[in-house]
Amino acid sequence: MELISAYLEQTPPLIRAMKQGLQDKNWDRLYAAVHKMIPSFAIMGMNAEFEKMAKKIQDYAQTQQQTDEIPEMVLQLEDACRHACQELEQEFNRFKNIKS
Repeated sequence: MELISAYLEQTPPLIRAMKQGLQDKNWDRLYAAVHKMIPSFAIMGMNAEFEKMAKKIQDYAQTQQQTDEIPEMVLQLEDACRHACQELEQEFNRFKNIKS
């Protein structure tokens, strides 16, 4: 439950930072947000493709290479993380109710 709680607490601000970094062309912010998200994909059992996508975004932010794929990948990561948060919130509440 601690891992789920940490994910639910940390992920929404990271999503916002990732999107804001892309929008502002603040590559350090984009890199930092995605970098912090990457370990959670494996820990939460998310599809490995999202980790690969995040690493591509991270590489882009580090090298500042312009590519048209990045905004779409950011959107896909946002959707995946929001979906994961919804599912984990349900699991968290279910566990909490069982313990009560």
